[in-house]
Amino acid sequence: MKVKQLLTAGATLLPGATTFTRLRAQTASDSYNPADEVADWTKPPDDLDIEGSLSSSSSQRTPDGSREQTTSTAYLTIADPDADVRLGDRIRTNPDDGRLWEVSGFPSNDINPFTGWQPTLEVSLTEWKG
Repeated sequence: MKVKQLLTAGATLLPGATTFTRLRAQTASDSYNPADEVADWTKPPDDLDIEGSLSSSSSQRTPDGSREQTTSTAYLTIADPDADVRLGDRIRTNPDDGRLWEVSGFPSNDINPFTGWQPTLEVSLTEWKG
């Protein structure tokens, strides 16, 4: 698209971007309903390297009588608005530092209605520990 090329020509959209890996589970037949497919994380997932910038949103620790759980939310801004990321995928840092987020909302690639410019893909993430 000419407008997109014009607006991003000669400039890096996310100069502080780092590499992340998108993980997508293979599918398997649902044992309760073989006509349905479910994510199968027991098999090696399909992976794709993406460039983006992570912004942590909030973190909450929930103590319980039998266990403690910490939930963290974050947003990943991906430089490519057409990146293949969807609900249910997992995102990890590259190189792996032990953090693993799940795509917990529909990725959004907003578009400027006047120019058609789509600068990024915004992905909401959640991480659970405990």
